[in-house]
Amino acid sequence: MLIITPLHKHLNYCKMEIISKQKRILVLDNSGRMLSVVNEIMHYGDFDILTVYDPNAICDKAKAMHPDLIILDYLLLNNECEQVCNDLKEEEGLENIPVIVVSTYRSKKILSAAYRCDALFLKPMDMEVLASRIDYLMAS
Repeated sequence: MLIITPLHKHLNYCKMEIISKQKRILVLDNSGRMLSVVNEIMHYGDFDILTVYDPNAICDKAKAMHPDLIILDYLLLNNECEQVCNDLKEEEGLENIPVIVVSTYRSKKILSAAYRCDALFLKPMDMEVLASRIDYLMAS
């Protein structure tokens, strides 16, 4: 026989509250290049991270997950990153979710304004700066 006391109820409530406050990050990575970034992010905070590998599924996953932040790999197939970012910013219910674009290409002129992303990082990146920016974007 299981006896549930008021203390048990309180502990379960606290556990659910902690889980509900865990920040969610959705990552679009169709080639595995973002794996190192995702692993590093895990060291800087307790995040619930979901990685999607299909650019066509990102909006549906974002609607289902309600992430606090989305991270996109700049080097998507057919240079789709700009379109994916713009689609996210135009989709009702997703337009206010901060988007970070990560690129390894310094020579390409990537303009965050053209992509409508909230931050742009070039690899290799300072993970403390990225973590600070993630915290800032999720808080705003």
